[in-house]
Amino acid sequence: MQEGRKGRRRAGIAAAGLLALLVTCAREQPQPELIDFPDGGGYDRSWKGTGSPEEVVFKGKTILAKATNGTYCCGFTFAVAMRMAQQRGLLADKSVEQVQRFQKEWFGATPESREKQCVVAAADLGIGREVMLKDARPGDFIQFWRASGTGHSVVLLRPIRRDGKLVGIEYRSSQGSTNGIGNRTEHFSDADPKGALLRARTYACRLNPAP
Repeated sequence: MQEGRKGRRRAGIAAAGLLALLVTCAREQPQPELIDFPDGGGYDRSWKGTGSPEEVVFKGKTILAKATNGTYCCGFTFAVAMRMAQQRGLLADKSVEQVQRFQKEWFGATPESREKQCVVAAADLGIGREVMLKDARPGDFIQFWRASGTGHSVVLLRPIRRDGKLVGIEYRSSQGSTNGIGNRTEHFSDADPKGALLRARTYACRLNPAP
């Protein structure tokens, strides 16, 4: 009888542990907004188009037309951010003019947003905030710069850690190496293996939860 109670107790603990693991794993899954955009589709190396994988419409006004010559990073991440923000009800009290400004800042098209881009855009619109890089989690947006001087706007899929230290990131964005939308992994310049990402110029942004 005692063994039976112990067995049931162990089973209960195991079930609770499994439930906790499933909850954790669910939180780590990519956002549906990412999965809905298929891989590839072409990459716009000219950066002269909108770069967006779909038409982005807000309150009846087209903010970005769907790209006709492939996507690029800012266009992809902006489309994802708009989906997230609208689904969470974060834009209900915003005007078309505010969202147009949001788009320009997201693309780094203003002097104030040139360095941090998505971070400045979300904070200025009041729908998100900067988070410390070490605290970034799947679904956060990241703007980073490389030692070569190139930059990239991405959505974090997975932080890569070694011995407790953040050494790189797996992300989803649009880039030439994936011929448009796809997943990539890059490491920091002070990590092993040595990569190109500049840790001091990597910024993370998290959109607010639904009110």
